[in-house]
Amino acid sequence: MGFVLLIFTILSLSFSQPNIVIEDLWVREVPPVSTMSAAFLKIKNTGDEEDYLIKVESEIAEIAEIHISSVKEGIIRMRRVKEVIIPPGQTVTFKPMGMHVMLINLKKTLREGEKVKLKFVFRKSGSIIAEGTVRKGRSVR
Repeated sequence: MGFVLLIFTILSLSFSQPNIVIEDLWVREVPPVSTMSAAFLKIKNTGDEEDYLIKVESEIAEIAEIHISSVKEGIIRMRRVKEVIIPPGQTVTFKPMGMHVMLINLKKTLREGEKVKLKFVFRKSGSIIAEGTVRKGRSVR
């Protein structure tokens, strides 16, 4: 009986897991004098267990941080977020004036149409490398 329970537990753990998909990744083009940009995307969890985005890495910037923007009393504020929960069966959208990946101390000028890669690290799913495109973004004003 114990052996059957062990097999059932192993099988249930292997089928109950997050399944993370990165979609629509793009990075905002900025003027050559700018040292910062931002990345936007959708993270979809098609699995049946939550996962957490805990880190982002980039070869195009010295630092990549998860941030969220908000407007309070007409002032745009931005704060760092340590992790983002990705609920099962849902999509979390990173967009201008919302959640985004801040790319700090750019190592080179980003040009429209250029391809860039970011590495997303999840608590349960591990690392996922995604490729996106640099494109012109709307001003936040």
